[in-house]
Amino acid sequence: MRYKSFTISNYRAISSPFTVDLTKRIIPFVGVNECGKTTILQAIFCFDETNDKERKGEHLLDIHNLYETDNSLPPKITACIAATPKELLMYLGEYITTCKAKKNIKKEENGGVVAIEENEENIVAAISTFEASLQELSKRDLEFDFEITRNLDEKKYYIKGFADTLPAECITKICSVLIHRLPYILYNDDFNDRPPNKLEITVPAKNLGGWEAIFERVFRSTNSSYSLAETISKDDKTRKSILDDVITYLDSSLTDEWRKFAPKKEKISTDIDIKTDTKELRIMIADELNGKKRFFDISNRSKGFIWYYNFIMKIRFNPKHLSNIKDTVFLLDEPGSYLHETAQTSLCKKLKDISVNEGIVLYCTHSPKLLNPQYIPLNNIVIVEKSSKGYITPKPINEYKTSSQKNSAMQPIYEALLIPEYETITKTEMLICVEGIYDKYAIELFIDLPSDIRIFASVNAESIINNIQYFIVYNKKYIALWDNDQEGKKCQGKAIQVFGTHESNNFMLLPTYKDFPVRRMEEMFSHEDIEMIATNLDLPNSSTYESCISGLFFSGEKKKQIIKKKISDFTKNNFAILSSMIKKHFKLSEEKET
Repeated sequence: MRYKSFTISNYRAISSPFTVDLTKRIIPFVGVNECGKTTILQAIFCFDETNDKERKGEHLLDIHNLYETDNSLPPKITACIAATPKELLMYLGEYITTCKAKKNIKKEENGGVVAIEENEENIVAAISTFEASLQELSKRDLEFDFEITRNLDEKKYYIKGFADTLPAECITKICSVLIHRLPYILYNDDFNDRPPNKLEITVPAKNLGGWEAIFERVFRSTNSSYSLAETISKDDKTRKSILDDVITYLDSSLTDEWRKFAPKKEKISTDIDIKTDTKELRIMIADELNGKKRFFDISNRSKGFIWYYNFIMKIRFNPKHLSNIKDTVFLLDEPGSYLHETAQTSLCKKLKDISVNEGIVLYCTHSPKLLNPQYIPLNNIVIVEKSSKGYITPKPINEYKTSSQKNSAMQPIYEALLIPEYETITKTEMLICVEGIYDKYAIELFIDLPSDIRIFASVNAESIINNIQYFIVYNKKYIALWDNDQEGKKCQGKAIQVFGTHESNNFMLLPTYKDFPVRRMEEMFSHEDIEMIATNLDLPNSSTYESCISGLFFSGEKKKQIIKKKISDFTKNNFAILSSMIKKHFKLSEEKET
């Protein structure tokens, strides 16, 4: 089973239903502080009842719109879920087996008897009947969608799409069973989450939660026979051997990765110990300098390290079952705020990698470094604003209306963050201003350029003219690059009239060839190459040029290299000519190429 979307209704200041489409895999929520980005993440976190005690339950507090006094509509979170009949049969069958075991085996506990739940026999009977209707479907094993809604006022679940005729108590139980089997929903708050220096160990291990459950997973992941609680009762030699194995495993999983984000090379390692008299797990971080180790509590480390430790531990060792780990939902509130700029760029790539290999990533940010179009598709970005009446209004970037004429693909983001876009251009960068984001993707895919050349995506041919004035004001080395078609030539001519013939040395049209004098960026590719890209990306044969280029741009590096090797000489030659034009303009030597 997996989540396909969440729809939020009447949760805090989100009055109009807002749907988050998880098929995009990575979605940044962008906006200034206090605009409501965190509210979206907390609403999604509310859906899973297993999270109710997490974070002191603050996501379940003040859930009504405080800007309205007469709103009687309950806050609801609806999840669209995809599953197969076989999955449902397996999970419901496990529940029935558990119920029968509870009925037939009387277990003494605290001097009493664990009884079967009230009405559980009726629920089991109803579910058993329902199972029969799934048996026929299970032969086809086709995935289908259904919806589960949580009414936060009632703290109850309702189901839509199947099982509608079952008794209410049966539906509630089915929902509960499925919720516990759905992918983990993890929440990580950069500002408030602080990992502990020590933990009380529950013996025997039962109903573990929070960091104790995380460290139980660490022990189990090190060796399936290891358990945090059971290690207390081991003899000293065995206990120390187990702890050494766990430390080695943690170092390979955690501290080696940290070095990629640290502002300087640090040789660090973890150190954990169990105090048998107090039943405590003690966690420390060791620094090594000149061959000597010095030990610190986690709370004494840098804020950047504390964030990263918290982040990786929760991702790698979340306590829910592992059967659908790739569909884990990661809710990250302002990730990397304490990291320096270079580390934030690395983190942006890390978030993209997580969305491909480990789960679905939803995160709030007001850092442009975490919106790098090299890793984050622009169309995935949601801009969040708060109206004068206090309502939260999330909008996909393509629906966001800029306050002035839109001249670049990134303009909505920078307006939402109240950052002048041109201030993000460094003094050393050279610019190639193109008509749109897909032109940017194509050039970056098929031309190797130095790292100090930045492709600046406008929104159309006309907007390039508006951007030129800023390049002049900021004294930038640039190329204004238009399609070699009627519209491109018209805009180039207009730019020459506005800025003069001297400035026109920076104006350029795409190269043409004699048999076909019109050339747009998509015509730099042969038709066969576009079909080949679609086939290798498992896209439909009718896929547009735009979907093929964006799909290739955001595919994994291995896939990207395989496809690029199959590109025809026709396409390669076209980009070689364009590459030569660009390098000649910027007077780039071969040594400067990357």
